[in-house]
Amino acid sequence: MRYKKSTTIFSLIFFILLLICSYRLSTPKVVKKNKIFSTESLNTINIKNLLNDLLDEDKKLIPVKKLSKEGQPYYIFPKLIGEKNLTLFEIENWVNKGSEFFKEDRKKIKSILITLNKLEINSEIIKIHNGALGLWVPSEKTIFIDEKVIKMGSRIFLDVLSHESIHVAQSCFAGSKESYPKRIGLPLEFSKKLELNLSHKLYNSNSKEEIFIEREAFSYSKVEGSAIKLLDKFCS
Repeated sequence: MRYKKSTTIFSLIFFILLLICSYRLSTPKVVKKNKIFSTESLNTINIKNLLNDLLDEDKKLIPVKKLSKEGQPYYIFPKLIGEKNLTLFEIENWVNKGSEFFKEDRKKIKSILITLNKLEINSEIIKIHNGALGLWVPSEKTIFIDEKVIKMGSRIFLDVLSHESIHVAQSCFAGSKESYPKRIGLPLEFSKKLELNLSHKLYNSNSKEEIFIEREAFSYSKVEGSAIKLLDKFCS
C-alpha cells in the first residue's frame, strides 16, 4: 500500500507562512488586549488559558487520512515550521498521539513565560496591524504576540515566543531590558527559508546591523532551550 502526502488550502497557509517578528522602541498600534493577568507591576499572558487555547488548536492540526481517485491513501496536514519532511511512521505517530504530539512544545512555552515573568518582562496577546506575528518593545519591557498565532498551534507559537525572547536577551546584552537590541555575536544561519523571512517588507527599512540582529534571533528561535539559556545568561 503506497502513501503520499498532500495539503489543502488551509495547509498551504502553513507551507508559505513567514515568521515575521521584530522589535520596536515604541508601543505598537493595537486594537484589543486579551488573555492578560495583571499584577501591580507586570502584565503577563494567562498561561493556563493560553495552554488550553493552544491545546484546542493543536487538535485541529492532526493529519487526516484521505483516498485518491486511484484508491491510494494519503494524509492532509500542515507543514510545521522547522520540521523536515515527515516519514509515514512519523505521520502515523502524530495521528496516534493527536494533540499530545505537541505536548513538549506547550511545556516549553510555559517555561519561557515563567522565565519572562521572573525577569519582570511583560507579555501580551494583542492584534498587531503591521503584519508582524510578534514584537519586542524595550521601552515597555513587553513582548507582544499577535492573537492569530494561537490559531497556528503550539509549534509556531513557541517559535514566535522564542524569537521575541531572544530579542529580550539581545537588549540585556546591550545593557538593560530597555536597551535597543544588540547582536550577541552567535554564529548565524544562512538558509533559503531564513532569507525568505528577512526579505519581507517589514524589514525593508532595517539597517544591515538590524538585519543581523533579526538573523541571530531567527537562527536560534528553533534551537531547543536557547531562549531560556540566553535570558538566564544576559538578563538575570
